[in-house]
Amino acid sequence: MNKKIIYSLVGLALIFFVGSLIIFLKSSSDSKKEEAGILTEDDSREEVKEQEFLKVKVFFLTEESRLMRPVQYEIEQLPIKRDLYRKFIDLLMKGEKNYITPVPGGAKLRSLYFIERRHLLVLDFSDELINEFPGGSSAELEFIYFMVDNICYNFEEVKMVKFLI
Repeated sequence: MNKKIIYSLVGLALIFFVGSLIIFLKSSSDSKKEEAGILTEDDSREEVKEQEFLKVKVFFLTEESRLMRPVQYEIEQLPIKRDLYRKFIDLLMKGEKNYITPVPGGAKLRSLYFIERRHLLVLDFSDELINEFPGGSSAELEFIYFMVDNICYNFEEVKMVKFLI
Protein backbone atom coordinates (compact mmCIF):
# COMPACT_ATOMS: atom_id res chain seq x y z
CA MET A 1 0.00 0.00 0.00
CA ASN A 2 2.85 2.38 0.77
CA LYS A 3 4.32 1.72 -2.68
CA LYS A 4 1.05 2.74 -4.37
CA ILE A 5 1.02 6.06 -2.53
CA ILE A 6 4.70 6.68 -3.29
CA TYR A 7 4.22 5.84 -7.00
CA SER A 8 1.16 8.10 -7.14
CA LEU A 9 3.04 10.99 -5.55
CA VAL A 10 6.05 10.49 -7.85
CA GLY A 11 3.70 10.39 -10.86
CA LEU A 12 1.95 13.59 -9.78
CA ALA A 13 5.31 15.28 -9.15
CA LEU A 14 6.51 14.20 -12.60
CA ILE A 15 3.33 15.52 -14.26
CA PHE A 16 3.68 18.79 -12.34
CA PHE A 17 7.35 19.10 -13.33
CA VAL A 18 6.68 18.45 -17.04
CA GLY A 19 3.73 20.87 -17.05
CA SER A 20 5.81 23.56 -15.35
CA LEU A 21 8.64 23.00 -17.82
CA ILE A 22 6.29 23.40 -20.79
CA ILE A 23 4.81 26.59 -19.36
CA PHE A 24 8.28 27.97 -18.60
CA LEU A 25 9.61 27.23 -22.10
CA LYS A 26 6.55 28.77 -23.74
CA SER A 27 6.75 31.93 -21.63
CA SER A 28 10.50 32.29 -22.18
CA SER A 29 10.04 32.12 -25.96
CA ASP A 30 7.31 34.78 -25.71
CA SER A 31 9.50 36.95 -23.49
CA LYS A 32 12.38 36.69 -25.99
CA LYS A 33 10.07 38.20 -28.58
CA GLU A 34 9.18 40.96 -26.14
CA GLU A 35 12.75 41.37 -24.89
CA ALA A 36 13.64 43.56 -27.82
CA GLY A 37 10.26 45.13 -27.15
CA ILE A 38 10.58 47.75 -29.84
CA LEU A 39 7.25 48.27 -31.47
CA THR A 40 7.38 48.66 -35.21
CA GLU A 41 4.55 49.47 -37.56
CA ASP A 42 3.79 45.79 -38.10
CA ASP A 43 3.49 44.69 -34.47
CA SER A 44 2.24 47.83 -32.74
CA ARG A 45 -1.24 47.80 -34.19
CA GLU A 46 -3.94 48.08 -31.60
CA GLU A 47 -7.63 48.17 -32.23
CA VAL A 48 -8.98 51.64 -32.71
CA LYS A 49 -11.00 52.54 -29.66
CA GLU A 50 -14.66 53.46 -29.92
CA GLN A 51 -13.86 57.15 -30.04
CA GLU A 52 -12.28 58.54 -33.17
CA PHE A 53 -10.47 61.34 -31.33
CA LEU A 54 -8.31 61.27 -28.24
CA LYS A 55 -8.60 64.17 -25.81
CA VAL A 56 -5.20 65.34 -24.65
CA LYS A 57 -4.15 68.08 -22.32
CA VAL A 58 -0.93 69.91 -23.23
CA PHE A 59 0.79 72.10 -20.66
CA PHE A 60 2.55 75.23 -21.96
CA LEU A 61 4.63 77.90 -20.26
CA THR A 62 3.34 81.48 -20.12
CA GLU A 63 5.01 84.89 -19.88
CA GLU A 64 3.10 85.69 -16.68
CA SER A 65 3.96 82.57 -14.70
CA ARG A 66 6.63 79.91 -14.33
CA LEU A 67 3.83 77.37 -14.00
CA MET A 68 2.58 75.45 -17.01
CA ARG A 69 -0.98 76.13 -18.19
CA PRO A 70 -3.18 73.40 -19.73
CA VAL A 71 -4.61 73.59 -23.24
CA GLN A 72 -7.09 70.95 -24.43
CA TYR A 73 -6.73 69.31 -27.85
CA GLU A 74 -8.40 66.47 -29.68
CA ILE A 75 -6.13 64.41 -31.87
CA GLU A 76 -7.16 61.68 -34.24
CA GLN A 77 -7.02 58.22 -32.69
CA LEU A 78 -4.62 56.23 -34.88
CA PRO A 79 -4.41 52.42 -35.08
CA ILE A 80 -0.61 52.46 -34.73
CA LYS A 81 0.52 53.75 -31.33
CA ARG A 82 3.82 54.98 -32.72
CA ASP A 83 1.97 57.26 -35.14
CA LEU A 84 -0.17 58.57 -32.29
CA TYR A 85 2.95 59.40 -30.25
CA ARG A 86 4.51 61.13 -33.27
CA LYS A 87 1.35 63.19 -33.87
CA PHE A 88 1.30 64.24 -30.21
CA ILE A 89 4.99 65.21 -30.21
CA ASP A 90 4.49 67.20 -33.43
CA LEU A 91 1.69 69.03 -31.60
CA LEU A 92 4.07 69.78 -28.71
CA MET A 93 6.81 71.02 -31.01
CA LYS A 94 4.45 73.20 -33.04
CA GLY A 95 3.36 75.05 -29.93
CA GLU A 96 0.36 77.28 -29.31
CA LYS A 97 -0.18 80.99 -29.91
CA ASN A 98 0.26 83.18 -26.78
CA TYR A 99 2.20 80.42 -25.00
CA ILE A 100 5.90 79.67 -24.71
CA THR A 101 7.10 76.46 -26.31
CA PRO A 102 10.62 75.57 -25.09
CA VAL A 103 11.55 73.80 -28.33
CA PRO A 104 14.52 75.28 -30.22
CA GLY A 105 13.80 76.46 -33.75
CA GLY A 106 14.78 73.95 -36.40
CA ALA A 107 14.69 70.93 -34.07
CA LYS A 108 13.06 67.94 -35.71
CA LEU A 109 12.02 64.54 -34.44
CA ARG A 110 13.82 62.03 -36.67
CA SER A 111 12.26 58.90 -35.20
CA LEU A 112 10.74 57.42 -32.09
CA TYR A 113 10.50 53.97 -30.55
CA PHE A 114 8.34 52.61 -27.77
CA ILE A 115 9.94 49.82 -25.75
CA GLU A 116 6.86 48.26 -24.23
CA ARG A 117 8.60 45.99 -21.74
CA ARG A 118 10.36 48.95 -20.11
CA HIS A 119 7.52 51.46 -20.65
CA LEU A 120 10.14 53.63 -22.37
CA LEU A 121 9.59 56.07 -25.21
CA VAL A 122 12.82 56.86 -27.07
CA LEU A 123 12.86 60.14 -29.02
CA ASP A 124 15.58 60.70 -31.61
CA PHE A 125 16.02 64.40 -32.44
CA SER A 126 18.10 66.20 -35.07
CA ASP A 127 21.33 68.02 -34.12
CA GLU A 128 19.52 71.36 -34.05
CA LEU A 129 18.12 70.37 -30.68
CA ILE A 130 21.47 70.99 -28.97
CA ASN A 131 22.89 73.57 -31.37
CA GLU A 132 19.96 76.00 -31.20
CA PHE A 133 19.16 76.25 -27.46
CA PRO A 134 18.96 79.95 -26.63
CA GLY A 135 19.73 79.99 -22.91
CA GLY A 136 22.00 77.19 -21.79
CA SER A 137 21.12 74.53 -19.26
CA SER A 138 17.96 76.21 -17.93
CA ALA A 139 16.45 76.17 -21.45
CA GLU A 140 17.47 72.53 -21.82
CA LEU A 141 15.77 71.64 -18.54
CA GLU A 142 12.59 73.47 -19.56
CA PHE A 143 12.55 71.47 -22.80
CA ILE A 144 13.07 68.16 -20.97
CA TYR A 145 10.35 68.86 -18.39
CA PHE A 146 8.00 70.12 -21.11
CA MET A 147 8.36 66.96 -23.20
CA VAL A 148 8.46 64.36 -20.41
CA ASP A 149 5.63 65.84 -18.34
CA ASN A 150 3.30 66.19 -21.32
CA ILE A 151 4.02 62.72 -22.72
CA CYS A 152 3.73 60.88 -19.40
CA TYR A 153 0.61 62.81 -18.41
CA ASN A 154 -1.28 61.91 -21.59
CA PHE A 155 -0.03 58.35 -22.16
CA GLU A 156 -0.13 56.26 -18.99
CA GLU A 157 1.76 53.38 -20.65
CA VAL A 158 4.84 55.64 -20.97
CA LYS A 159 6.74 55.79 -17.69
CA MET A 160 10.12 57.01 -19.01
CA VAL A 161 11.34 59.12 -21.92
CA LYS A 162 14.85 58.90 -23.35
CA PHE A 163 16.31 61.52 -25.68
CA LEU A 164 18.76 60.75 -28.48
CA ILE A 165 20.51 63.33 -30.62
